[in-house]
Amino acid sequence: MIPDHPDFSTLNRCRTELFDLRLIGLYPNGISYGNVSLRLSASQFVISGSATGGIRELSKEHYAHVVSFDLDQNCVKSVGRIDASSETMSHGAVYRALPGVNAVIHIHSRVLFDRMRSEHYLETGPAILFGTPELARAIGKLVVSCGVNHGIFVTAGHDEGIIAYGETVEKALSLVKSVYTQGGLG
Repeated sequence: MIPDHPDFSTLNRCRTELFDLRLIGLYPNGISYGNVSLRLSASQFVISGSATGGIRELSKEHYAHVVSFDLDQNCVKSVGRIDASSETMSHGAVYRALPGVNAVIHIHSRVLFDRMRSEHYLETGPAILFGTPELARAIGKLVVSCGVNHGIFVTAGHDEGIIAYGETVEKALSLVKSVYTQGGLG
């Protein structure tokens, strides 16, 4: 069961907008990419579920309620009708590191990924693979080093992966849209 939250509808609209921009979606091989999340409490959040990238408009049933995660045990506990995304620990690492962050967005774009890397945006190491505790730890260190509750960076070892975060869903989305527009896509 996904708890009620006043910003859930904003998160879901944001996710649909990212789908329409093709920053969340489904690759030709059937693999989904991209997800969004919203903090519920100090240690819990909702995240768009696994394999939902190809669905334009999600309902609450397409989200998982993450009740806990453990980097050392590589374990995520969630409730809901769908499994949490494979990137859940990456989102959780941002929330754990920065208590002022309330939204995390994970997108994919070859054009933006390559441009952001060439322009030396912050990034996690290229040897750190997606969905691993190592990536989550690297993300936690990276966002703490920035010292602010909003930002955008590249996950260099997760091809095409970009993560934005902010105090609000709108702030995280505005960072994505800024990079998107600067990249000549908007």
